[in-house]
Formats: sequence, C-alpha cells, structure tokens
Amino acid sequence: MEEVVAIGTAGDVELRALGHDLRTPLAVINGYAQLLSSNELSPEQRERACELILQKCEELNAVIRRLLEPPESGIEVRVAIGQTA
Repeated sequence: MEEVVAIGTAGDVELRALGHDLRTPLAVINGYAQLLSSNELSPEQRERACELILQKCEELNAVIRRLLEPPESGIEVRVAIGQTA
C-alpha cells in the first residue's frame, strides 16, 4: 500500500509540474495577445510581443512533444484523469 501511495504522490508532483509548464507560456501568450488587441503598443513593441508569443508557442510545442514521446526506459507510463461531478 505504501508503494501505491508513493507512486500516486510522484504522479501528483509530475502533473503539477506539467500544469506549470503549460500554464506559464499560456499566461504570457494571453497577456501579449491582450496588449496587441488594445492597439496601444508602438510598432516595435508589437513586433516584440509577436516574437514572444511565437517563442512561447514553441515552448508549448516542446512540452507536448515530450509528453507524446515514448519513454526511453521502455516503461509504459499512463496518466489517469478522473472525472469529477
């Protein structure tokens, strides 16, 4: 039973880290998209905002690629997502 709890705890830590890895770039993308839509930025600021949005999209793509790659150890990893009502 202790082993199951340890695995569950490790999985929770992994999911929290994954959530952080996804939310952080999304927050940046959202913030800069809002600034771009406000039309209050100079052309240089708009260009920089677009560069940062593209950079954060690449970061998100890297996270997704890591998730979809098979593990190197050959051990199958499954993430169970519970349904809440």
